Amino acid sequence: MQQIGHGGQPLRPVFRRVHPPHRVLIDLVALFPREPHCDGRYHPKGLQMDSIVEGRLTCWGLSEQGRWWGLVTYPITHGGQKDSVTHWVPASVLRLK
Repeated sequence: MQQIGHGGQPLRPVFRRVHPPHRVLIDLVALFPREPHCDGRYHPKGLQMDSIVEGRLTCWGLSEQGRWWGLVTYPITHGGQKDSVTHWVPASVLRLK
């Protein structure tokens, strides 16, 4: 039997698995906005957070406020290396590739 929400309507499932995973583009500038008037200095081996990267979307999740978030894995480059991170990202910064 399906659960009923506060408004008397059936509750939607919170998670929707994506199988096989979809390739997506993630806008890191939109995901991690920079603070204005920052006085940081360039570092050649620092995290490269000002780009659009390709990732893998494996699940959609619905927030308490009714917004969709994607569980994505994507690389972050620093110097000549890349490390993968996985976390929930707002749907607004994702685009299907």
